[in-house]
Amino acid sequence: MRSLILSFKGNTRSARAKRQIVYSFFIQGISVVIGLLYVPLLLDYLTQEKYGIWITLTSILGWFSFFDIGLGNGLRNKLAEALALGNHDSAKKFVSTTYAILICIFSVVLLLFHISNFFLNWNSILNTKTIENSELYILTSIVFTFFIIRFVVQIISVVYLADQRPSATKMMTTGGTLLSFLIVLILTRITLKGNLVLLGSIISAVPVLLFIVVSVVAFNKRYKKLRPSIKTVDFKLSKQLLNLGVKFFVLQLSFIIVFSTSTIFITQFYGPGEVAVYNIAFKYFQIPVMVFSIILSPMWSAVTDAYTKSDFPWLKKTLKYLNRLSLLFILGIVVMILISRWVYKFWVGEDIVIPFGLSVTLGIYSMLLVFVAPYSNFINGLGKLKLTLNLTFLGTGIYLVLIFVFGKIFNNSTGIVLAIICTHLIGSVFQPIQTYKVLNNRAKGIWNK
Repeated sequence: MRSLILSFKGNTRSARAKRQIVYSFFIQGISVVIGLLYVPLLLDYLTQEKYGIWITLTSILGWFSFFDIGLGNGLRNKLAEALALGNHDSAKKFVSTTYAILICIFSVVLLLFHISNFFLNWNSILNTKTIENSELYILTSIVFTFFIIRFVVQIISVVYLADQRPSATKMMTTGGTLLSFLIVLILTRITLKGNLVLLGSIISAVPVLLFIVVSVVAFNKRYKKLRPSIKTVDFKLSKQLLNLGVKFFVLQLSFIIVFSTSTIFITQFYGPGEVAVYNIAFKYFQIPVMVFSIILSPMWSAVTDAYTKSDFPWLKKTLKYLNRLSLLFILGIVVMILISRWVYKFWVGEDIVIPFGLSVTLGIYSMLLVFVAPYSNFINGLGKLKLTLNLTFLGTGIYLVLIFVFGKIFNNSTGIVLAIICTHLIGSVFQPIQTYKVLNNRAKGIWNK
Protein backbone atom coordinates (compact mmCIF):
# COMPACT_ATOMS: atom_id res chain seq x y z
CA MET A 1 0.00 0.00 0.00
CA ARG A 2 2.85 2.35 0.90
CA SER A 3 4.51 1.82 -2.51
CA LEU A 4 1.20 2.41 -4.27
CA ILE A 5 0.70 5.71 -2.45
CA LEU A 6 4.25 6.81 -3.15
CA SER A 7 3.83 6.06 -6.86
CA PHE A 8 1.19 8.81 -6.99
CA LYS A 9 3.40 11.38 -5.29
CA GLY A 10 6.04 13.63 -6.76
CA ASN A 11 6.37 15.34 -10.12
CA THR A 12 7.71 12.47 -12.21
CA ARG A 13 6.01 11.83 -15.53
CA SER A 14 4.49 8.54 -14.33
CA ALA A 15 3.26 9.99 -11.03
CA ARG A 16 1.55 12.90 -12.80
CA ALA A 17 -0.01 10.50 -15.28
CA LYS A 18 -1.38 8.25 -12.52
CA ARG A 19 -2.89 11.20 -10.65
CA GLN A 20 -4.50 12.48 -13.83
CA ILE A 21 -5.94 9.04 -14.56
CA VAL A 22 -7.53 8.84 -11.11
CA TYR A 23 -8.98 12.36 -11.38
CA SER A 24 -10.19 11.67 -14.90
CA PHE A 25 -11.91 8.43 -13.89
CA PHE A 26 -14.01 10.28 -11.35
CA ILE A 27 -14.87 13.09 -13.75
CA GLN A 28 -15.56 10.79 -16.69
CA GLY A 29 -17.71 8.60 -14.46
CA ILE A 30 -19.95 11.60 -13.90
CA SER A 31 -19.93 12.30 -17.64
CA VAL A 32 -20.95 8.72 -18.49
CA VAL A 33 -23.84 8.83 -16.01
CA ILE A 34 -25.02 12.14 -17.47
CA GLY A 35 -24.75 10.75 -21.00
CA LEU A 36 -26.82 7.69 -20.06
CA LEU A 37 -29.48 9.85 -18.38
CA TYR A 38 -29.52 12.29 -21.30
CA VAL A 39 -30.87 9.72 -23.78
CA PRO A 40 -34.17 8.87 -22.03
CA LEU A 41 -34.56 12.55 -21.02
CA LEU A 42 -34.30 13.76 -24.62
CA LEU A 43 -36.44 10.90 -25.93
CA ASP A 44 -39.14 11.83 -23.43
CA TYR A 45 -38.93 15.56 -24.17
CA LEU A 46 -38.77 15.14 -27.94
CA THR A 47 -39.86 12.09 -29.96
CA GLN A 48 -37.81 9.26 -31.43
CA GLU A 49 -37.82 11.03 -34.81
CA LYS A 50 -36.95 14.46 -33.42
CA TYR A 51 -34.22 12.89 -31.32
CA GLY A 52 -32.85 11.29 -34.49
CA ILE A 53 -33.02 14.69 -36.23
CA TRP A 54 -31.04 16.31 -33.41
CA ILE A 55 -28.35 13.61 -33.51
CA THR A 56 -28.11 13.86 -37.30
CA LEU A 57 -27.93 17.67 -37.20
CA THR A 58 -25.09 17.68 -34.67
CA SER A 59 -23.26 15.15 -36.83
CA ILE A 60 -23.59 17.42 -39.87
CA LEU A 61 -22.29 20.40 -37.92
CA GLY A 62 -19.36 18.24 -36.87
CA TRP A 63 -18.17 18.37 -40.48
CA PHE A 64 -17.20 22.00 -39.99
CA SER A 65 -14.69 21.12 -37.30
CA PHE A 66 -12.16 20.33 -40.03
CA PHE A 67 -11.78 24.08 -40.62
CA ASP A 68 -9.43 24.28 -37.63
CA ILE A 69 -7.01 22.36 -39.95
CA GLY A 70 -5.60 20.43 -37.00
CA LEU A 71 -4.26 23.53 -35.24
CA GLY A 72 -5.47 22.34 -31.84
CA ASN A 73 -3.47 19.11 -32.02
CA GLY A 74 -0.56 20.89 -33.66
CA LEU A 75 -0.51 23.36 -30.77
CA ARG A 76 -0.71 20.50 -28.27
CA ASN A 77 2.52 18.89 -29.51
CA LYS A 78 4.43 22.16 -30.02
CA LEU A 79 3.33 23.53 -26.66
CA ALA A 80 4.24 20.26 -24.91
CA GLU A 81 7.72 20.44 -26.46
CA ALA A 82 8.18 24.08 -25.39
CA LEU A 83 7.03 23.35 -21.84
CA ALA A 84 9.32 20.29 -21.64
CA LEU A 85 12.24 22.57 -22.49
CA GLY A 86 11.03 25.34 -20.14
CA ASN A 87 10.68 27.84 -23.00
CA HIS A 88 7.67 29.92 -21.87
CA ASP A 89 8.26 32.75 -24.34
CA SER A 90 7.99 30.36 -27.26
CA ALA A 91 5.00 28.67 -25.64
CA LYS A 92 3.17 32.01 -25.32
CA LYS A 93 3.82 32.81 -28.97
CA PHE A 94 2.40 29.43 -30.04
CA VAL A 95 -0.76 30.02 -27.96
CA SER A 96 -1.28 33.60 -29.21
CA THR A 97 -0.67 32.66 -32.84
CA THR A 98 -3.10 29.72 -32.65
CA TYR A 99 -5.85 31.97 -31.29
CA ALA A 100 -5.21 34.53 -34.04
CA ILE A 101 -5.31 31.97 -36.85
CA LEU A 102 -8.47 30.30 -35.55
CA ILE A 103 -10.30 33.62 -35.12
CA CYS A 104 -9.47 34.57 -38.72
CA ILE A 105 -10.52 31.19 -40.12
CA PHE A 106 -13.76 30.75 -38.18
CA SER A 107 -14.93 34.34 -38.70
CA VAL A 108 -14.96 33.64 -42.42
CA VAL A 109 -16.58 30.22 -41.93
CA LEU A 110 -19.32 31.69 -39.76
CA LEU A 111 -20.07 34.43 -42.29
CA LEU A 112 -20.22 32.01 -45.21
CA PHE A 113 -22.50 29.63 -43.33
CA HIS A 114 -25.06 32.29 -42.41
CA ILE A 115 -25.15 33.47 -46.03
CA SER A 116 -25.59 29.96 -47.44
CA ASN A 117 -28.07 28.91 -44.74
CA PHE A 118 -30.74 31.08 -46.39
CA PHE A 119 -30.73 28.70 -49.35
CA LEU A 120 -30.51 25.33 -47.60
CA ASN A 121 -33.56 23.06 -47.44
CA TRP A 122 -33.08 21.34 -44.10
CA ASN A 123 -36.25 19.28 -44.52
CA SER A 124 -34.66 17.51 -47.47
CA ILE A 125 -31.24 17.24 -45.84
CA LEU A 126 -32.71 15.66 -42.70
CA ASN A 127 -35.36 13.69 -44.59
CA THR A 128 -38.20 14.91 -42.36
CA LYS A 129 -41.52 16.73 -42.52
CA THR A 130 -42.05 16.81 -38.77
CA ILE A 131 -40.51 20.28 -38.35
CA GLU A 132 -41.00 23.36 -40.52
CA ASN A 133 -37.97 24.41 -42.56
CA SER A 134 -38.16 27.90 -41.00
CA GLU A 135 -37.78 26.37 -37.53
CA LEU A 136 -34.84 24.28 -38.70
CA TYR A 137 -33.26 27.45 -40.13
CA ILE A 138 -33.42 29.17 -36.72
CA LEU A 139 -32.14 26.03 -34.98
CA THR A 140 -29.15 25.57 -37.30
CA SER A 141 -28.25 29.27 -37.15
CA ILE A 142 -28.11 29.28 -33.35
CA VAL A 143 -26.42 25.91 -32.90
CA PHE A 144 -23.83 26.52 -35.61
CA THR A 145 -22.89 29.95 -34.23
CA PHE A 146 -22.09 28.57 -30.79
CA PHE A 147 -20.46 25.52 -32.36
CA ILE A 148 -18.01 27.77 -34.22
CA ILE A 149 -17.30 30.00 -31.22
CA ARG A 150 -16.53 26.89 -29.18
CA PHE A 151 -13.64 26.00 -31.50
CA VAL A 152 -11.86 29.19 -30.51
CA VAL A 153 -12.62 29.35 -26.78
CA GLN A 154 -11.80 25.68 -26.14
CA ILE A 155 -8.10 26.28 -26.91
CA ILE A 156 -7.68 26.57 -23.14
CA SER A 157 -8.36 22.83 -22.99
CA VAL A 158 -5.42 22.22 -25.35
CA VAL A 159 -3.17 24.20 -23.00
CA TYR A 160 -4.14 21.91 -20.12
CA LEU A 161 -3.58 18.83 -22.30
CA ALA A 162 -0.12 20.00 -23.34
CA ASP A 163 0.67 20.56 -19.65
CA GLN A 164 -0.28 16.90 -19.00
CA ARG A 165 -3.45 17.86 -17.11
CA PRO A 166 -6.21 16.15 -19.13
CA SER A 167 -8.45 15.87 -16.07
CA ALA A 168 -8.91 19.65 -16.18
CA THR A 169 -10.06 19.39 -19.80
CA LYS A 170 -12.52 16.64 -18.87
CA MET A 171 -13.74 18.79 -16.00
CA MET A 172 -14.59 21.58 -18.45
CA THR A 173 -16.39 19.26 -20.85
CA THR A 174 -18.25 17.42 -18.10
CA GLY A 175 -19.11 20.68 -16.37
CA GLY A 176 -20.68 22.04 -19.55
CA THR A 177 -22.62 18.82 -20.09
CA LEU A 178 -23.83 18.73 -16.48
CA LEU A 179 -25.03 22.34 -16.57
CA SER A 180 -26.80 21.71 -19.88
CA PHE A 181 -28.41 18.54 -18.51
CA LEU A 182 -29.71 20.30 -15.40
CA ILE A 183 -31.16 23.17 -17.43
CA VAL A 184 -32.79 20.75 -19.89
CA LEU A 185 -34.17 18.75 -16.94
CA ILE A 186 -35.79 21.92 -15.58
CA LEU A 187 -36.99 22.74 -19.10
CA THR A 188 -38.87 19.45 -19.36
CA ARG A 189 -40.78 20.34 -16.22
CA ILE A 190 -41.85 23.87 -17.13
CA THR A 191 -42.37 23.97 -20.92
CA LEU A 192 -44.29 22.13 -23.59
CA LYS A 193 -42.51 19.13 -25.06
CA GLY A 194 -40.75 19.17 -28.39
CA ASN A 195 -39.19 22.67 -28.51
CA LEU A 196 -36.09 21.67 -30.44
CA VAL A 197 -34.88 25.26 -30.96
CA LEU A 198 -34.84 25.98 -27.23
CA LEU A 199 -33.22 22.63 -26.49
CA GLY A 200 -30.51 23.14 -29.11
CA SER A 201 -29.77 26.65 -27.86
CA ILE A 202 -29.21 25.43 -24.30
CA ILE A 203 -27.04 22.44 -25.21
CA SER A 204 -24.82 24.46 -27.57
CA ALA A 205 -24.53 27.74 -25.60
CA VAL A 206 -23.81 26.56 -22.05
CA PRO A 207 -20.45 24.82 -22.79
CA VAL A 208 -19.24 27.87 -24.72
CA LEU A 209 -19.95 30.20 -21.79
CA LEU A 210 -18.14 27.81 -19.43
CA PHE A 211 -15.03 27.69 -21.66
CA ILE A 212 -14.94 31.50 -21.72
CA VAL A 213 -15.05 31.72 -17.92
CA VAL A 214 -12.33 29.05 -17.52
CA SER A 215 -10.11 30.79 -20.11
CA VAL A 216 -10.28 34.13 -18.30
CA VAL A 217 -9.48 32.54 -14.93
CA ALA A 218 -6.70 30.22 -16.19
CA PHE A 219 -4.83 32.86 -18.21
CA ASN A 220 -4.87 35.20 -15.22
CA LYS A 221 -3.67 32.59 -12.73
CA ARG A 222 -2.06 29.21 -13.55
CA TYR A 223 -1.12 30.07 -17.15
CA LYS A 224 -0.44 33.77 -16.73
CA LYS A 225 2.91 33.35 -18.54
CA LEU A 226 1.06 31.87 -21.54
CA ARG A 227 -1.74 34.46 -21.67
CA PRO A 228 -2.34 35.30 -25.34
CA SER A 229 -1.80 38.84 -26.58
CA ILE A 230 -1.73 40.60 -29.93
CA LYS A 231 1.92 41.58 -29.38
CA THR A 232 3.07 37.95 -29.21
CA VAL A 233 1.22 36.81 -32.33
CA ASP A 234 3.88 35.59 -34.74
CA PHE A 235 2.51 34.28 -38.02
CA LYS A 236 5.98 32.98 -38.87
CA LEU A 237 5.24 30.22 -36.35
CA SER A 238 2.15 29.25 -38.31
CA LYS A 239 4.30 27.10 -40.58
CA GLN A 240 5.45 24.99 -37.64
CA LEU A 241 1.90 24.69 -36.33
CA LEU A 242 0.47 23.92 -39.76
CA ASN A 243 3.13 21.39 -40.81
CA LEU A 244 2.04 19.16 -37.95
CA GLY A 245 -1.49 20.52 -37.74
CA VAL A 246 -2.36 19.71 -41.35
CA LYS A 247 -1.47 16.07 -40.72
CA PHE A 248 -3.83 15.97 -37.76
CA PHE A 249 -6.36 17.84 -39.90
CA VAL A 250 -6.44 15.05 -42.49
CA LEU A 251 -6.92 12.49 -39.73
CA GLN A 252 -9.73 14.58 -38.25
CA LEU A 253 -11.31 14.97 -41.66
CA SER A 254 -11.31 11.22 -42.16
CA PHE A 255 -12.88 10.76 -38.72
CA ILE A 256 -15.57 13.31 -39.58
CA ILE A 257 -16.30 11.70 -42.94
CA VAL A 258 -16.70 8.27 -41.39
CA PHE A 259 -18.67 9.15 -38.26
CA SER A 260 -20.66 12.18 -39.33
CA THR A 261 -21.77 10.65 -42.62
CA SER A 262 -22.73 7.40 -40.92
CA THR A 263 -25.82 9.03 -39.37
CA ILE A 264 -26.60 10.73 -42.68
CA PHE A 265 -26.48 7.41 -44.53
CA ILE A 266 -28.60 5.76 -41.84
CA THR A 267 -31.16 8.56 -42.14
CA GLN A 268 -31.28 8.26 -45.93
CA PHE A 269 -31.29 4.45 -46.05
CA TYR A 270 -33.58 3.66 -43.11
CA GLY A 271 -35.06 6.95 -41.80
CA PRO A 272 -34.38 9.15 -38.71
CA GLY A 273 -35.90 6.53 -36.39
CA GLU A 274 -33.04 4.12 -37.09
CA VAL A 275 -30.56 6.85 -36.08
CA ALA A 276 -31.98 6.68 -32.55
CA VAL A 277 -31.51 2.89 -32.51
CA TYR A 278 -27.93 3.19 -33.76
CA ASN A 279 -27.10 6.04 -31.37
CA ILE A 280 -28.31 4.18 -28.28
CA ALA A 281 -26.28 1.06 -29.11
CA PHE A 282 -23.30 3.22 -30.09
CA LYS A 283 -23.38 5.06 -26.75
CA TYR A 284 -23.49 1.75 -24.88
CA PHE A 285 -20.43 0.29 -26.59
CA GLN A 286 -18.53 3.55 -26.38
CA ILE A 287 -18.44 3.25 -22.59
CA PRO A 288 -15.34 0.95 -22.50
CA VAL A 289 -13.70 3.10 -25.19
CA MET A 290 -14.28 6.21 -23.09
CA VAL A 291 -13.00 4.52 -19.95
CA PHE A 292 -9.86 3.35 -21.76
CA SER A 293 -9.40 6.83 -23.19
CA ILE A 294 -9.25 8.13 -19.60
CA ILE A 295 -6.19 5.98 -19.00
CA LEU A 296 -4.68 7.15 -22.27
CA SER A 297 -5.55 10.83 -21.77
CA PRO A 298 -2.28 11.89 -20.10
CA MET A 299 -0.17 9.69 -22.39
CA TRP A 300 -0.19 11.76 -25.60
CA SER A 301 1.65 14.76 -24.13
CA ALA A 302 3.65 12.49 -21.79
CA VAL A 303 4.90 10.61 -24.86
CA THR A 304 5.86 13.93 -26.48
CA ASP A 305 7.70 14.90 -23.31
CA ALA A 306 9.51 11.53 -23.08
CA TYR A 307 10.43 11.47 -26.78
CA THR A 308 11.76 15.05 -26.58
CA LYS A 309 14.00 13.90 -23.70
CA SER A 310 14.88 10.54 -25.41
CA ASP A 311 13.43 8.54 -22.50
CA PHE A 312 12.88 5.31 -24.48
CA PRO A 313 12.84 2.95 -21.45
CA TRP A 314 9.78 4.79 -20.09
CA LEU A 315 8.08 4.69 -23.50
CA LYS A 316 8.57 0.92 -23.90
CA LYS A 317 7.48 0.13 -20.35
CA THR A 318 4.35 2.27 -20.66
CA LEU A 319 3.32 0.74 -24.00
CA LYS A 320 3.69 -2.79 -22.60
CA TYR A 321 1.45 -1.89 -19.66
CA LEU A 322 -1.21 -0.34 -21.91
CA ASN A 323 -1.30 -3.37 -24.21
CA ARG A 324 -1.97 -5.71 -21.28
CA LEU A 325 -4.70 -3.42 -20.08
CA SER A 326 -6.35 -3.31 -23.52
CA LEU A 327 -6.76 -7.12 -23.43
CA LEU A 328 -8.75 -6.84 -20.20
CA PHE A 329 -11.02 -4.24 -21.79
CA ILE A 330 -11.60 -6.47 -24.81
CA LEU A 331 -12.79 -9.28 -22.51
CA GLY A 332 -15.11 -6.79 -20.83
CA ILE A 333 -16.63 -5.83 -24.19
CA VAL A 334 -17.41 -9.50 -24.89
CA VAL A 335 -19.43 -9.57 -21.66
CA MET A 336 -21.18 -6.34 -22.69
CA ILE A 337 -22.31 -7.97 -25.94
CA LEU A 338 -23.77 -10.96 -24.09
CA ILE A 339 -25.81 -8.84 -21.66
CA SER A 340 -26.72 -6.06 -24.12
CA ARG A 341 -30.41 -7.00 -24.49
CA TRP A 342 -31.01 -6.76 -20.74
CA VAL A 343 -29.11 -3.49 -20.51
CA TYR A 344 -31.15 -1.85 -23.32
CA LYS A 345 -34.41 -2.98 -21.72
CA PHE A 346 -33.44 -1.51 -18.36
CA TRP A 347 -32.00 1.67 -19.89
CA VAL A 348 -34.53 2.81 -22.51
CA GLY A 349 -37.40 0.36 -22.05
CA GLU A 350 -39.02 -1.89 -24.65
CA ASP A 351 -40.28 0.75 -27.09
CA ILE A 352 -37.00 0.84 -29.01
CA VAL A 353 -35.78 -2.56 -30.24
CA ILE A 354 -32.06 -2.87 -30.96
CA PRO A 355 -31.03 -5.88 -33.12
CA PHE A 356 -28.48 -8.21 -31.55
CA GLY A 357 -26.47 -8.12 -34.79
CA LEU A 358 -25.98 -4.37 -34.35
CA SER A 359 -24.71 -4.96 -30.82
CA VAL A 360 -22.24 -7.59 -32.04
CA THR A 361 -20.81 -5.37 -34.78
CA LEU A 362 -20.54 -2.32 -32.50
CA GLY A 363 -18.89 -4.54 -29.88
CA ILE A 364 -16.31 -5.73 -32.42
CA TYR A 365 -15.71 -2.13 -33.44
CA SER A 366 -15.10 -1.13 -29.80
CA MET A 367 -12.64 -4.02 -29.41
CA LEU A 368 -10.75 -2.80 -32.45
CA LEU A 369 -10.58 0.75 -31.08
CA VAL A 370 -9.32 -0.44 -27.70
CA PHE A 371 -6.66 -2.65 -29.31
CA VAL A 372 -5.19 0.05 -31.54
CA ALA A 373 -5.65 2.99 -29.12
CA PRO A 374 -2.25 2.70 -27.35
CA TYR A 375 -0.42 2.69 -30.68
CA SER A 376 -2.45 5.60 -32.10
CA ASN A 377 -1.79 7.57 -28.94
CA PHE A 378 1.95 6.96 -29.16
CA ILE A 379 2.08 7.86 -32.86
CA ASN A 380 0.22 11.11 -32.18
CA GLY A 381 2.60 11.97 -29.35
CA LEU A 382 5.63 11.12 -31.46
CA GLY A 383 4.30 13.20 -34.37
CA LYS A 384 5.13 10.41 -36.89
CA LEU A 385 1.95 10.75 -38.91
CA LYS A 386 2.82 10.33 -42.60
CA LEU A 387 2.15 6.56 -42.73
CA THR A 388 -1.10 7.01 -40.84
CA LEU A 389 -2.13 9.71 -43.32
CA ASN A 390 -1.60 7.39 -46.29
CA LEU A 391 -3.52 4.61 -44.57
CA THR A 392 -6.31 7.06 -43.79
CA PHE A 393 -6.79 7.96 -47.45
CA LEU A 394 -7.02 4.27 -48.32
CA GLY A 395 -9.38 3.47 -45.45
CA THR A 396 -11.74 6.35 -46.23
CA GLY A 397 -11.98 5.25 -49.86
CA ILE A 398 -12.82 1.70 -48.78
CA TYR A 399 -15.45 3.03 -46.37
CA LEU A 400 -17.24 5.10 -49.02
CA VAL A 401 -17.50 2.04 -51.26
CA LEU A 402 -18.50 -0.47 -48.59
CA ILE A 403 -21.12 1.77 -46.99
CA PHE A 404 -23.23 1.50 -50.14
CA VAL A 405 -22.58 -2.23 -50.52
CA PHE A 406 -23.36 -3.17 -46.91
CA GLY A 407 -26.05 -0.50 -46.62
CA LYS A 408 -28.10 -2.27 -49.29
CA ILE A 409 -27.41 -5.79 -48.03
CA PHE A 410 -28.64 -5.11 -44.49
CA ASN A 411 -32.01 -3.64 -43.53
CA ASN A 412 -30.64 -1.68 -40.56
CA SER A 413 -27.52 0.20 -39.44
CA THR A 414 -25.50 -3.02 -38.93
CA GLY A 415 -24.11 -2.69 -42.45
CA ILE A 416 -22.91 0.85 -41.76
CA VAL A 417 -20.97 -0.37 -38.72
CA LEU A 418 -19.35 -3.16 -40.77
CA ALA A 419 -18.11 -0.56 -43.25
CA ILE A 420 -16.59 1.45 -40.38
CA ILE A 421 -14.88 -1.67 -39.02
CA CYS A 422 -13.25 -2.39 -42.38
CA THR A 423 -11.94 1.19 -42.42
CA HIS A 424 -10.06 0.69 -39.15
CA LEU A 425 -8.65 -2.77 -39.85
CA ILE A 426 -5.77 -1.37 -41.93
CA GLY A 427 -4.47 0.92 -39.18
CA SER A 428 -4.72 -1.87 -36.59
CA VAL A 429 -2.06 -3.76 -38.56
CA PHE A 430 0.40 -1.03 -39.53
CA GLN A 431 0.30 1.29 -36.50
CA PRO A 432 1.69 -1.31 -34.06
CA ILE A 433 4.50 -2.11 -36.51
CA GLN A 434 5.42 1.57 -36.85
CA THR A 435 5.34 2.18 -33.09
CA TYR A 436 7.75 -0.67 -32.35
CA LYS A 437 10.06 0.45 -35.15
CA VAL A 438 10.28 3.98 -33.74
CA LEU A 439 10.79 2.86 -30.14
CA ASN A 440 13.59 0.50 -31.19
CA ASN A 441 15.31 3.05 -33.47
CA ARG A 442 14.62 0.92 -36.56
CA ALA A 443 12.18 3.29 -38.26
CA LYS A 444 13.32 4.56 -41.65
CA GLY A 445 11.67 6.36 -44.53
CA ILE A 446 7.91 6.72 -44.20
CA TRP A 447 7.95 4.80 -40.89
CA ASN A 448 9.84 7.71 -39.27
CA LYS A 449 7.98 10.68 -40.77
